[in-house]
Amino acid sequence: MNLTYNLILCFILLCATVGMFLYRRWLENHGDHYIHLHNDSHDATVVTTQAAMCKKCETVDKIKNALLAATILYAVIIAGYASYIAWNKAGM
Repeated sequence: MNLTYNLILCFILLCATVGMFLYRRWLENHGDHYIHLHNDSHDATVVTTQAAMCKKCETVDKIKNALLAATILYAVIIAGYASYIAWNKAGM
């Protein structure tokens, strides 16, 4: 088993995780943080837009957390495997 391919895959997972963090930040910054309701027809569209954006942010958070956990777990497995290879090459 070649460690180079595993490290490349781990780097791709890391890039995807960072991309999800940046996408979440972008979604958060493009939302309306101050909703001023005036009981008119525009309020309904603002509320539905904000609800849809919150749902999207929650979904991105779930994916982001799963990717982060997978990346950390995969990196720990690679480190353990590299330690095992080094241990066996040393003849211990």
